[in-house]
Amino acid sequence: MPMDSAMDEALNSTAFAELVLGGFDEKAVQAAAERGRERLGGNATLAFIFCTCDYAGSLKDLIELVQIHARCPHVVGMSASGLVGVGREEEGEQGFSLLLLRLPHAEVMTAALGSDEGSNGEWARTREWNDGGCTGWVVLGNPLSLGEDWMGEWNTHVGRTATYGGLASGSFRAEDLFVFNEHGIQNATAVAVGFRGNVRLSGLVSQGCRPIGEPLTITRAEQNLIHQLASKSAYDQLQAAFHSLPETDREHAQGNILVGLAMTEYREDFHTGDFLVRSILGGDPKLGILAVGASPRTGQTLQFQLRDHEAADSELRELLLLKRRELAHSPFAGLLFTCGGRGEQLFGKPHHDAGLFRDAFGSVPMAGLFCNGEIGTVGERAYLHGFTAAGVMLVEGA
Repeated sequence: MPMDSAMDEALNSTAFAELVLGGFDEKAVQAAAERGRERLGGNATLAFIFCTCDYAGSLKDLIELVQIHARCPHVVGMSASGLVGVGREEEGEQGFSLLLLRLPHAEVMTAALGSDEGSNGEWARTREWNDGGCTGWVVLGNPLSLGEDWMGEWNTHVGRTATYGGLASGSFRAEDLFVFNEHGIQNATAVAVGFRGNVRLSGLVSQGCRPIGEPLTITRAEQNLIHQLASKSAYDQLQAAFHSLPETDREHAQGNILVGLAMTEYREDFHTGDFLVRSILGGDPKLGILAVGASPRTGQTLQFQLRDHEAADSELRELLLLKRRELAHSPFAGLLFTCGGRGEQLFGKPHHDAGLFRDAFGSVPMAGLFCNGEIGTVGERAYLHGFTAAGVMLVEGA
């Protein structure tokens, strides 16, 4: 190989991932960080660390060890109920999932963002970075304070820039959940990581549903209430969608039918992945009204959705196939944020989501976790999701 080619190759973005099981062990962390630096062929730019809640007391040491032995200035992460690695999902195990990135032709920034006036400076810095050519964001959030209002504020600041991430998990006790950056645990709603330069984020959100019934136009809506669909009672249209199912599916469908709101009206046919899926909160058969976990608008297309393991499996397979076809270059790294309601309890076997990503992209370095909620861009906005798998691939090229 000519010297110039070898030098160019050495400057390319690289990644290293490792899933380490067990309680905090200084030697194990040091060894993983050193292996990563060796594999990267130089100093790391950024580390993602997802660790179980028992690491909280050792988090300062964990961060410092990764910074020192991987020569890594930026570190972000959060608590996890379960860990994701390359083709692996470990539920109910202690440990951490590590992804190291070496980005010689890109820049990164981290910001701790709250919902009070004290974080206005961080919000301003985030907006300035976004306006300066940001190619994508990863958001790691606290489920106690990151909700739809916060996501609305986020979208105001970053506009259409691709955003993916998830919410911390690992305990029913609020004080046990945490998000952190290189400065330690942050008393913030979220830690955000922005990228710019020769790296971009390309993601997907698998919502685990398949459309049922027919696409319907919302003809009367008010706040989160849908009164009419195609000029008929919204409740009656839900019943019609339920009865359109084969009798063998109806028992399972109880409590598992949701609404899908089309993200664009510029389609003749709607398919899996074209909808933002939200829960049905209740209904009034007398008034014909449905209450949903969103703010639908009159004129928007709605199609009811059925959530089950078969739909979740087939949808993720389809989206991964489409993503492979879409990408002009192979990804060099990935992150997977999957719902704590998926995993073995949904699919009846381990490693489902992580395994499908490995099938699609090979042994690309990947880290992730089981979340209390997932964040992903659908259409031109970032949303907070549930029961989803939000995956993001890092690809060279602005």
